[in-house]
Formats: sequence, C-alpha cells, structure tokens
Amino acid sequence: MTQQTTEPGAERLLTAYSGRLSTLLAVGGFLAFLGRGAIPPLVPAIVADLSITIPEAGVGLSVLWVAYAAAHYPGGRLSDGLTRKTLLLASFGLMIGGFALLSAVPTYLSFLVAVALVGVGQGLFMPASRGLVADLFVRRRGQALGLQVGASSAGSALSAGVAVAALSVVTWQGAFLPTVVGLSAVAALMHRWNREPYALARVDLELSATLARLFTARRMRLITGSYCLFALAWMGVISFLPTFLHAAKGFSIATSSAAYALFYVAGTVASPLAGRVADRFSRMPAALGTVLVAAAGLTVCVATQRLPVVAAGVALFGVGLFGFPPVMQSVVFEVAPDDNLAGDFGALKSVYTGVGALAPVYVGFVAERAGYTPAFGTFVLCLLACAVGIVAAARTPE
Repeated sequence: MTQQTTEPGAERLLTAYSGRLSTLLAVGGFLAFLGRGAIPPLVPAIVADLSITIPEAGVGLSVLWVAYAAAHYPGGRLSDGLTRKTLLLASFGLMIGGFALLSAVPTYLSFLVAVALVGVGQGLFMPASRGLVADLFVRRRGQALGLQVGASSAGSALSAGVAVAALSVVTWQGAFLPTVVGLSAVAALMHRWNREPYALARVDLELSATLARLFTARRMRLITGSYCLFALAWMGVISFLPTFLHAAKGFSIATSSAAYALFYVAGTVASPLAGRVADRFSRMPAALGTVLVAAAGLTVCVATQRLPVVAAGVALFGVGLFGFPPVMQSVVFEVAPDDNLAGDFGALKSVYTGVGALAPVYVGFVAERAGYTPAFGTFVLCLLACAVGIVAAARTPE
C-alpha cells in the first residue's frame, strides 16, 4: 500500500527528495503531452500515409480519448492499493510502447493499438503522479500541482511545432521519437530515485463506494458537478479555438495558430502561480477566482473582433483555465479519504473527462447550424454555473 515518501517539513519543489520526484513527474507530464499533442496536427499526414479516411482517423482519436478516460480510476485505485512507483513505471512502459509503435506504424490497426496504449498509459500516469505529489506535499501542494499542470501545458504548446519540424525534416513518425527517448530516461530515473518498493497484489477497486462519495456526499457532488461544467468549457473551446478564431473572427490560419499557442503559454505561467496563491490564502476562493477570470477572457473573445483585444482575451482565458486544475485538485485531495486519495481523483477525472468529451460534438452541431459564436457563448454560461457550484461547495460543511 502506498505511503508518505518524504520527510515531514521537507516540501521542496525543485531540490531534495520531494523536489527531484516532483520535477521528474513534471518532465514526464511534459513529454507525454508533447507526444499526444502532436497527433492531431499530424492527422492529414497519417491519413495519406496509411491510406485511411478522415472518419477512420477520427475513430483513432476517439480510441485515444476513451482509453485515457477509462484508465484514470483503475490507475488511481491501484496506486493507492499498491505503490505509486509500481503504477508510474507501468504507465511509462505503456506510453513508451505506444509512442514507439506510433513511430513505426505500418497499418491502420497498428495505429489504433498504438493510440490505445498511449491513452491507457497516460490515463494511469495522471492519478498516480498526482497521488505521489499529494503524498510529498501538503503545505505547498497547490504549487506542486501547479508545476505539473504547467509542464503539461508547455508540452501541449510545443507539440504542434514538433509535428511541423518532423514533417519538414523526416516523416510524421519521427515526431514521437523525442518522447520515446525522454520517457525512457524519466522511467529509469523514477526507478532509481523513488524509494517506494514495487508491489503486486489483488486490489479491490471499490468502484461503488468511490462513486457514492462523488455523487451522494453533498460537498463532493457539488465539486464533481462544478468540475464537469468546467470540463465542458475546457474541451469544447480548446478543440475548436483556432477554427473559431479563423471562421468567426476572420483571422488568418497563422494568426489563429499563434493565438492558440499564446493560450498555452499563458496557462504554463498561470498554473504554478495559481497553486501558490491557493496555498498562501484559501483554495476555494482561489478556484472561484480562476473560473471567473476564464469566463471573463472567453467573454472578451466572443464579444469583440479586434485582434489585440481578442488576443488579450485568449491569454486571460488561458490564465483562468490552467489556473483552475491545481487549485481544485488540491481541494479534491483535501476531501478524499487517505486510503483512496488517487482513487477518488482518478474516478473524478474519468467522470469529468467523459462529460467534457461531449463538448466537441456539441460545438460541431451548433457551429454547423448557428455558427461558432453561439457555441462558445454557451461555455461562458458553463463557467458561470461552475462558479456558482464552487460557492455552494465552499459553504457546505465537509
């Protein structure tokens, strides 16, 4: 069973035992999102090389998302029942295998297998890594989680550039080689530095008890509902933000892509800062603040046409959107039971990722009939409803 793995009071973000492991997890998250984020920009090249259709490529992306969402709860629960180290090394192995297969896929079937491995591996990594951060940090937990979210968003920000570079220098498969090499090094260092033992045993997933906590306890139910509303806005907007800026605002594809990169850059900076504010003051008000900032930024994007103002709105939206997860995840770890810390987080992430996955379908449906502006305007309402849920949760006794 997993245990506290650092000395009391030694909560250092970048040095000592806790800092080494948190930095290693951040690098692992950066590489995982760098590799996964490179897949969508490479879809045209993948379609041409494998002689498949766009719908078949879409099936592959759906397989990736479904595998990713489904693996979160087992990953969290198993890392609670065994050790974080055991699940982290398993997740690295699956991701390395998936990205290595992507770097040499000869057929469509092997492509589906590869993205499934990547999805499961990353789905296991998320709750196990967040659980280890929660083990290592209490007083500075928000900052440590912010470092993880910021590193992942940095990987996403650079993924399109990696994809373009690979296509111009080698082939689309070459985009995944840096991730394979990097994750292999991270896995080796995690094996060497993490003091936990490996463990293999039968673990009761206790799914019904975990879901009961998410949906029956009033405070946790409000947190779950708020996170689902946030996820709808998150996944709906980021899936179509460049298209929205090009189609609804009339910006060039290059300008729209630059604004999309600005969104991730702003988020990379905001995540650790939001976590630090939450640690220093209070987490629920900090979570509320990030949601309101995101709503304000998205409102600016929807309501104006001028490029400088829209760019400022995109940056503001990125600050709020990426500031929310480290703060709210700290809240979740506060209310979850110690013996199912990562399990509750994994279950929550499976739920809100599954709900959020509906948002791109909604955007496509509304955009085809009424345009992108009404679709994005709906997500402003989602964020405001999320803010109401956070206020209600803050006023509800634990």
